[in-house]
Amino acid sequence: MTAEQRQNLQAFREYVRKTLDPTYILSYMGPWLQEDEVQYIQAEKNNKGPMEAASLFLQYLLQLRSDGWFRAFLDALYHAGYCGLYEAIESWDFQKIEKLEEHRLLLRRLQPEFKARINPTDILSELSECLINQECEEIRQICFTKGMMAGAEKMVECLLRSDKENWPKVLKLALEKEDNKFSELWIVDEGLKRVESKAAEDDGTEMSSIQIFIQEEPECQILSQNPGPPSEASSNNLNSPLKPRNYQLELALPAEKGKNTIICAPTGCGKTFVSLLICEHHLKRFPRGQKGKVVFFANQIPVYEQQATVFSRYFERLGYNVAGISGATTDNVSVQPIIENNDIIILTPQILVNNLNNGTIPSLSVFTLMIFDECHNTSKHHPYNQIMFRYLDHKLGESPDPLPQVIGLTASVGVGDAKTVEEAILHICKLCAALDVSVIATVRDNVEELEQVVYKPQKIFRKVESRTVNTFKSIISQLMKETEKLAKNVSEELGKFFQIQNREFGTQKYEQWIVAVHKACMVFQMPDKEEESRICRALFLYTSHLRKYNDALIISEDAQMKDALNYLKAFFHDVREAAFDETEQDLTRRFEEKLEDLEKVSTDPSNENPKLRDLYLILQEEYHLKPETKTILFVKTRALVDALKKWIEENPGLGFLKPGILTGRGKTNQATGMTLPAQKCALEAFRASGDNNILIATSVADEGIDIAQCNLVILYEYVGNVIKMIQTRGRGRARDSKCFLLTSNADVIEKEKVNMFKERIMNESISRLQTWDETKFEKMVRHIQLDEKFIRDSQHKPPPVPDKENKKLLCGKCKTFACYTADIRVVEQSHYTVLGEAFKERFVSKPHPKPKTYDSFEKKAKIFCAIQNCRHDWGIHVRYKTFEIPVIKIESFVVEDIASGAQNRHSKWKDFHFDRKQFDPAEMSI
Repeated sequence: MTAEQRQNLQAFREYVRKTLDPTYILSYMGPWLQEDEVQYIQAEKNNKGPMEAASLFLQYLLQLRSDGWFRAFLDALYHAGYCGLYEAIESWDFQKIEKLEEHRLLLRRLQPEFKARINPTDILSELSECLINQECEEIRQICFTKGMMAGAEKMVECLLRSDKENWPKVLKLALEKEDNKFSELWIVDEGLKRVESKAAEDDGTEMSSIQIFIQEEPECQILSQNPGPPSEASSNNLNSPLKPRNYQLELALPAEKGKNTIICAPTGCGKTFVSLLICEHHLKRFPRGQKGKVVFFANQIPVYEQQATVFSRYFERLGYNVAGISGATTDNVSVQPIIENNDIIILTPQILVNNLNNGTIPSLSVFTLMIFDECHNTSKHHPYNQIMFRYLDHKLGESPDPLPQVIGLTASVGVGDAKTVEEAILHICKLCAALDVSVIATVRDNVEELEQVVYKPQKIFRKVESRTVNTFKSIISQLMKETEKLAKNVSEELGKFFQIQNREFGTQKYEQWIVAVHKACMVFQMPDKEEESRICRALFLYTSHLRKYNDALIISEDAQMKDALNYLKAFFHDVREAAFDETEQDLTRRFEEKLEDLEKVSTDPSNENPKLRDLYLILQEEYHLKPETKTILFVKTRALVDALKKWIEENPGLGFLKPGILTGRGKTNQATGMTLPAQKCALEAFRASGDNNILIATSVADEGIDIAQCNLVILYEYVGNVIKMIQTRGRGRARDSKCFLLTSNADVIEKEKVNMFKERIMNESISRLQTWDETKFEKMVRHIQLDEKFIRDSQHKPPPVPDKENKKLLCGKCKTFACYTADIRVVEQSHYTVLGEAFKERFVSKPHPKPKTYDSFEKKAKIFCAIQNCRHDWGIHVRYKTFEIPVIKIESFVVEDIASGAQNRHSKWKDFHFDRKQFDPAEMSI
């Protein structure tokens, strides 16, 4: 078993615990478990139930060190009938099991009715395909010995653990076959409908870019009037009416009066519940024969899932229909009937933008209330702003159709670049104008009550000195200088890029310079095409090595030198495994000549990073004072997440820490992101586990992890704008929380102090605006709206006319001819393939490291330029329906005009305006 498999099994253990009864597979695991361990597992099930037994079973498994047990575990699952769990673990994709959660929730809720109405023996034969054989026998035995109600209870227990994705529908069919009245309660295809897009990796498929972050846990957890911490109230309480706090009623009041409102209140105070109150009030005010329609916009998919659950639980008891749609595309769903047939719709905003643009939704007048979560994002080209452009065009065009009420939710409206209260007022007024808001609601009358719920952590700055002597950086810098010199000599014309002054190694600025060189290479042209190809290929290699050295310096600056060295060693290992031409051999030789010195320096204890020493002292002190401390450690990059996790685990003085990690989903130069189920698993483990007491996270976590017990936030060289500051600080919600900013850069502390100043002027600006006469405020907002509309209209561009001239696509690295645009076809609107046998000769393929099926595509291989010493990544090879086709990504190519020879590059297909032709299966047979 690999370390990654072990780590994944640990990360996904909650899914295993909820699904597996280990006693059903013990007979298959005999060679791997001791006899007493088997007995302990069986006893654990008898005494505490299957979940605790599964925990013990996993504990024993993860302690095994001999080879072969992981494969044996998978085989045991398969033979015992756990096919869904087997498939999920083999692919580390638990989405099918995750999607069953809403049905499990419904079955738990209906359990008393199920026990009262169901005779298990009537439907057991139909349900047997969804259960383990032993479970069926146990249900029959219990029915015989203890009666039908006990048997029904056992059947519910087994269904709640079932890993078969079709069990909800099989149960529905079995109930209908028996004409059982319970089938009227068991709703599978109606009620809350969720549509999740299956995202493809961005390695050849053109998908909308969605940055994933974990938003606040449903704030229903803090709705009761219990005096304890927010998290003590169970989210299950949503099934019964809840009594709001006074400050929540204060926040809701302007909106309940029908005013367009921004609700600005601290993270963790229950803004989601306030939106539920507003929504309920809004729907109930319509007279008989009329109906309201609410849309709630959640910026990101995890937030969408969360809010869909919260709204469904809350409003189902009131008889309202709730539906949710998310994802970049909705290929298999018609959005219009979902909006027509439901009272409340939860959407990711791009869904509505797409359907407004294509005319499926005629106008915003179909809604009576729009709620924007994290409404501070309403700016520039954000989907929120695109929705509000339509709203404002409608309003300012004086259309007779009614417009929906608008509500915005945020912890911080921000101040932009404002340096004075007057400038901040203007910034906030622009946000209000964008959302057509006339009121900013904050807590003013019930501040004392709010402060009992939301605890503002103490902010502490720790300035740390950098290493006084950094031999590691000196060696790497010398290698970078040598590599720059080699690159400069490749081409006199492109050599000018290497004459830029003040280009400091180990910085983001240097990374940006590398990107600029890459772009210049891609459109660089010479009369001699072979020489052009040689130069571009060489410069790509040199700058790629420079990028890795730069990454290593950034890692060593914030973590251990050995982490940076291991990063470089892994890179050069991969270089050897690939084409490994003369240039790469030379660069590898130069690195290996310095390797012994680098090894010596990186293992020298005197070169310990002072930042890590200070981080160690903070953690030691805080956990000594309060052993139950829960910490979120924010860092800038995924590479640093991994490095700090390793440092904690290897440090004997921090043995009391059990770190978890949380990063984003997208790919970067340094790492592949976490899957959505893995993110959820990491969060759940941090919330629930007494052992997992520190979470190392990137910015994915700064907008809304709701963990009331988190009492220590550490910002490790991590700073953003005022909105980010308020949100990251808001992660520490326990009483007596602390927030440390640890940095060696005085500018970082200064920037955070500027953010604190901006927070003060933001609060002052809001207070002033709240004293304004309503007419004055509305006049200001309308003036801004008219100005913005004039600018918008004057900048309006007609849609680009496609260029019908045939063009060449050249490899972006070596400039070898790849194909003509005339041979490119569009598959299902967003994927691009190339016809003809000739193209197949121009690429080579390797099995995809993460094969995956999504929609009609089965991702099978990655494709690369066929030139031996190039091997530039061109995209992927897929099975589409019955066809085997390549899918290319435009950023890997340079587009050359055949007549003029002019070259251009495009980052996305949408920016390349050529004559698109749709994929026609008939052409494949020609």
